[in-house]
Amino acid sequence: MKPVHDVETLIKEEQYTIPQAQKEKVLLNIMKEQIKAGIERNQYLKNFYTTFGVDVDSLQHLVDIPPIPVNLFKKYDLTTCDRDKVVRILNSSATTTGIPSSIPLDATTANRQKKGLIAILKSIIGKERRPYIVFDSPSVNDPKKSKLTARGAAIRGIENFSKKTFYIMQEDATGNLVPNLDQLREIEQAYGDQEILGFGFTFMIWTSLIKNLEKSNEHFSFPKLTVLHSGGWKKLESQKVSKTTFNSELERYLGMSQRKVIDFYGMVEQVGIIYPDCEEGYKHVPNFGDVIIRDIYSMREVEIGESGIIETLSVLPTSYPGQALLTEDIGTLVGIDDCPCGRKGKYFVFKSRVEKAEIRGCGDTFAQRLVKLGGL
Repeated sequence: MKPVHDVETLIKEEQYTIPQAQKEKVLLNIMKEQIKAGIERNQYLKNFYTTFGVDVDSLQHLVDIPPIPVNLFKKYDLTTCDRDKVVRILNSSATTTGIPSSIPLDATTANRQKKGLIAILKSIIGKERRPYIVFDSPSVNDPKKSKLTARGAAIRGIENFSKKTFYIMQEDATGNLVPNLDQLREIEQAYGDQEILGFGFTFMIWTSLIKNLEKSNEHFSFPKLTVLHSGGWKKLESQKVSKTTFNSELERYLGMSQRKVIDFYGMVEQVGIIYPDCEEGYKHVPNFGDVIIRDIYSMREVEIGESGIIETLSVLPTSYPGQALLTEDIGTLVGIDDCPCGRKGKYFVFKSRVEKAEIRGCGDTFAQRLVKLGGL
């Protein structure tokens, strides 16, 4: 592979082809320049790096970059572009705290994130456009809204692979989402034997689609359907719903192959990067990002086979400091460069959300140290 030195080339090149050691050097050089530019534009960010005594030019490894806890986007304006250049605000679902993260996007960041998502999906599902079934209601993706939720952002991103889009959920008399069975039958009749793409949030697919199809004993036949889904596993695990059960129920009621049910990990603070399961059931990191799994108490990078809190890294955003973000999720580092599927770089599995007691031992510690500065 030819040398890569810029963000656009990282996006354009075939994904998952750069060995980890080579990719780290490329990403570090790009991120150092992005971080320095952000520090100049945002006092909160400057305080953050001052707190940790970080000389950005002296950083030698990605793991040396202090990650920003994602909960800080709920509390502070971390915009690193001119305010009049912000074209859209992304909001997280806020299901845990009730306070959404606020992520500002300028045109450059939004465009890179769109192209990044397309590059990842092309490597997973191919580049062909196809009928697109959205397991949600149209209101979640109102183009007139200046603020967009994580659900809406994901739907729009995947819509780049659509030649015709169908929102097949509607509200019943009590305000709950239920499937539009007549519309599903029409789609089945018109496109049932074609390649179809579907997307929805995991918990909503289970509660609003599968459970209602089970209740009404409705079955459909979409043998060439591929379903992408993400989010809500914590709620499903509390109901004793495993990934195997979820996949088999989709197969039963939609007449699809459970091998074409693809779970991916992603978050609104890092739009443009998703981590779909490969054929071996592992999540991989694209060329333009990375993942570091840190011990939840010491914050050291874990060894292969160990679990810790997930840190996501990306060179896509420059309108906010998304270069290194500490999530509230637990994952296990499975390996580097040697997945049987052939993809290079790190690969991992998502395990669970972090318990709040554990968060106090890691991410919130950063925030507490910042408050002591008086600048945040």
